[in-house]
Amino acid sequence: MNIESLFGEKFKNSPEKYYWSPGRVNIIGEHSDYHDGLVMPAAIDLGITWAVRKRNDNKIRVYSEKFDEVGEFSILDKKRTKFEWLLYLQGVVEVLKKRNIKIKGVDIALHSTIPIGSGLSSSSSLATGFAFILSDLNNLKLDRKEIAKLGCEAEWWYGTTGGIMDQYCIANGKAGCAVLIDCRKLEHELIEIPKKIEIVVFETTIRHKQINSPFDKRKKQANEVIKIAQEVFPQKNIKKLRDLSEKNLSSIRNNIIDRFGKKDGDIYFRRALHPITENERVKRMKVALQKGDLHAIGSILSQSHQSLRNNYAVSCRELDCAIEISHSFNELIGSRMVGGGFGGCTINLVKKGKARHFAGLLEDKFRRITGIKGNSYICRTSDGVKRI
Repeated sequence: MNIESLFGEKFKNSPEKYYWSPGRVNIIGEHSDYHDGLVMPAAIDLGITWAVRKRNDNKIRVYSEKFDEVGEFSILDKKRTKFEWLLYLQGVVEVLKKRNIKIKGVDIALHSTIPIGSGLSSSSSLATGFAFILSDLNNLKLDRKEIAKLGCEAEWWYGTTGGIMDQYCIANGKAGCAVLIDCRKLEHELIEIPKKIEIVVFETTIRHKQINSPFDKRKKQANEVIKIAQEVFPQKNIKKLRDLSEKNLSSIRNNIIDRFGKKDGDIYFRRALHPITENERVKRMKVALQKGDLHAIGSILSQSHQSLRNNYAVSCRELDCAIEISHSFNELIGSRMVGGGFGGCTINLVKKGKARHFAGLLEDKFRRITGIKGNSYICRTSDGVKRI
């Protein structure tokens, strides 16, 4: 059943407008956004189609085909809705209310092709897409940077603590391109992806639980390095790891070890080393993509994975296994883990026309070696959120 028919069946009316909000995959720039760094994600053709009709009251009613249920809440509600997936939309409303922006209610039917929990930003697509829709329906005239901020703050209201990379990419994506985002300045540049490259995301389906938040721990370790750098370089106005070069960091390695001891000092040094070198990899990836240099692209992805594994320590045996397997196939250009880590997905850039074959080979060999049935998603780049 198409989205128009679903809307009519659930709400006994016809939709007035249709919208699209994509998912996203991050090509390079992992765990650098919250250090004010550089990232390079791309919007993808797995996403959400929205059928929408404006209401004249305060009610938000949404049918999700994926969950096969209608959830609703009032704009005036002070309690959180009981529908978990609907909280991302309620978060957008709450952020607008804090800004004293008035909106009307809406009926929505959703069809999503983004696998939940796959690391392709299903939640950010919901929040950012809804922010765009409310701006359009209520003539708020919010620009795309503000749409991204709304989506990000809505997810913070929900309870996550990530950076703005996902929402910014979903708001500003363009088919055929990656979005090079400066997370400090909130500015971006579109980088064309060579047509001889295809994207395969491989989901290990594994998620290792961490007793304490590993990301908060790494942020704290990084902040300790920043404190030392501020003492050694008082003239540099250092606020985040973004402000340090690899040379700067190497020059204070002994200071870090003196402060924290050999074992912990080495860990703190490596935690800071990853985001600093990742920023440089983003810059090099821009050049490699512009030149269509497949060898350089593959090398940069491999270096990123090694740093995520050895310096930031967020990989796991299943991710490492998937990476090792991918390198046994001639179709591969380059591969690395993506996302938070400790499970989740890898991104694989492969030669044009080889994506489907590569995906089947990777799934089969991963299952034979690990006993785990992973899932492959062939992703094409997409425009950002828009009316269709």
